[in-house]
Amino acid sequence: MGATVKALTNKILTHLKLNSLSKAVSILFDSTVPVDISLYASLFKLCATKRAIIETRKLESHLLTFNPTPPVFLLNRAIEAYGKCACLDDARELFDEMPQIDGGSWNALISAYSLNGFADEALSVFLDMKRDGFLWNEVSFASVLGCCGSLLEVYFAMGIHGAIVKYGFSGDVIIASSIVDVYGKAGLLSDAKRMFYDISCPNEVSWNVVIRRHYDMGKEKETVVLFFEMIRLNDVMSLSFTVSNAVCACSRISAFNEGMQIHAFAIKINLVDTLVVSGSLIDMYSKHGDLKSAHNVFNQPNTKDLFNWTSMVTAYATNGRTKEARELFNEMPERNIVSYTPCWLATHAITTGKRL
Repeated sequence: MGATVKALTNKILTHLKLNSLSKAVSILFDSTVPVDISLYASLFKLCATKRAIIETRKLESHLLTFNPTPPVFLLNRAIEAYGKCACLDDARELFDEMPQIDGGSWNALISAYSLNGFADEALSVFLDMKRDGFLWNEVSFASVLGCCGSLLEVYFAMGIHGAIVKYGFSGDVIIASSIVDVYGKAGLLSDAKRMFYDISCPNEVSWNVVIRRHYDMGKEKETVVLFFEMIRLNDVMSLSFTVSNAVCACSRISAFNEGMQIHAFAIKINLVDTLVVSGSLIDMYSKHGDLKSAHNVFNQPNTKDLFNWTSMVTAYATNGRTKEARELFNEMPERNIVSYTPCWLATHAITTGKRL
């Protein structure tokens, strides 16, 4: 028996090394012997990562067939995998059929609903967890806060905020950042900022959340101020989307000098050639009429996707550089109707003698 299990395990691991999860799980599913618990756990984790629903179902079936009473943590892994695969009925059914559950089981189910945007269900399970005598922890709070988006849910989140303080998790940077995010999404920026400044050691997630929410709510000046406050802290790393938000905010309020400083910062942290950052820089420079700088950004490695090609053509066309617009358009490796529009406008400008 031991030799059989070892041979089966080695065969499964060989296919996993070849990045063939489907084959690995199929081999296990077709076998008539259980494998070590740790291998099941690893397979469930891979199923969650790859969102492999068929493999998750096969794995659960094999586990329950040959391990009628598996460890609770292993079934929790299965619930997590079903959540990642957006198969919430499977997650709920497994949860309801478990002979024994723990706090991790509740958290896995809350997270499954929250991850897939089922706020009402996530909030309901969150309350049921306490009602059934299980204590909330930082995972419970972070999961349920992730689905509080509407104004009604924000009032619920305020109640959760009180519970977080009561349970002693207010100092947890992940939970605090989640509260900042909830308040920010609802437009309660003063509450979001107050919560943010209550965080003793904000990390990159905290900063990126508070900056992003101010930008989303049209508070461009505050976005730029917060961004520069963040980069003064040398130990905080910015995300590409946050840099892009800050550049776009500068563009909207014509803060060109600040935008150039952010460009320099993006170069320093090796984000300037990411598509989202390069696209926002091209847009900013073109709106300011600095087409040379826009083209320099465009010529960076890895920046020439369809969106940036179109942005650069548009930049030339809208600044009266119709010849360059047409030449660049003709070099585009692929085009769509959006790409044709600025070129058509440029051609029209040439024939009518008008500047766009």
